[in-house]
Amino acid sequence: MRKFLIFTALAAVPLFGVAACSEETQQNAATTAERAAADTRDNAEVVEDTLREGAIVASDKVAEGAADLRGELVEDEQTDPNQGDGKLDGTD
Repeated sequence: MRKFLIFTALAAVPLFGVAACSEETQQNAATTAERAAADTRDNAEVVEDTLREGAIVASDKVAEGAADLRGELVEDEQTDPNQGDGKLDGTD
């Protein structure tokens, strides 16, 4: 509890400073915060676009790998003389 009170008291100190700031300083701080928010939003859009493009490339690679595997399985099915009896009992 004591640590909480100390933390609360220390956190309140900057608020007194803000109250004493000039209107111009407060407006500059607000403008800076708005610009930072806009930059964050813009950066989030760039990250989103990059992730989307990466997901497209990854899904293309997965599809390509699946098609290759299918081709190998079909070829094996046609060329393997011993296809087994289709039971998973270790006799194949």
